[in-house]
Amino acid sequence: MKRRTASAPTSTSPAATIVPPNSGARRQILDAAAYLLRHRGYEAATTRAIAAAVGIKGGSIYHHFPSKDAIVGEVVNEGVRVVYDAVEKALNALPTRATPRRRLEAAIKAHLLSSLEHNNYTSASIRAFAFLPDSVRQGCRIERRRYEALWAKLVNELYQAGLIDPDISQDSVRLLLLGALNWAGEWYRPDRMGIDDISRDFAASILRAK
Repeated sequence: MKRRTASAPTSTSPAATIVPPNSGARRQILDAAAYLLRHRGYEAATTRAIAAAVGIKGGSIYHHFPSKDAIVGEVVNEGVRVVYDAVEKALNALPTRATPRRRLEAAIKAHLLSSLEHNNYTSASIRAFAFLPDSVRQGCRIERRRYEALWAKLVNELYQAGLIDPDISQDSVRLLLLGALNWAGEWYRPDRMGIDDISRDFAASILRAK
C-alpha cells in the first residue's frame, strides 16, 4: 500500500486535515502521529492529540495500538523502512555492471525522493528517536542498522574501486551522506535545484575524479 504523506492542517480544529479521511483507522493514526511528531515534537504527540487529529475518541486508539510508544515506534520504523525499500529497489533496477559511482548516485536519488514523498515519517523518525524509551529504541535500531548496512556496502564498493581517499574512514563517509540525506525534508527546495543535480553533486563531492 502506498504511504500517504500528511498535509498541514488548515483549520483551528485539531482534527482538521492532518490525515486523509478515507484511509484505514490504523493508517490514520500513524499518519497523525507522524505529523505531530514532525511538527510539534514527541511530548505533543499524546494519544489524546493523535485521536483528536483522526477524529476518534482517545480510548479507540487502544483497539489498534497498546500505547503511545507503540505508535511512535511504528512511525520511526516506517520512516526508515520506506527509504530502505526505495534504495534497494533502485539498486536492483540497475544493470549488473553498473559502476560504483552510478550505484551511489542511484541510491542518493532514491533516498531523496522517498524521504520527500514520506517526509512526515522520515522527519518524525529522526526527531523522535532520541526520546524513545530504551526498550522501544532497541527495537527501532534493527531497521536503522539494516539500512546502515546497505550504505556501508555501497561505501565499501567506492573504496574498493579507488574512488575515495583511503585515509578517510568509511564510517565518516557513510555518516556524512546519511546525515545530509536524512534532513532533506528540511533543506530541499524544488525551485533551487533538481534531485538529479543534487544526486550527482553529492556523489561528486566525496569521490575522486576518475
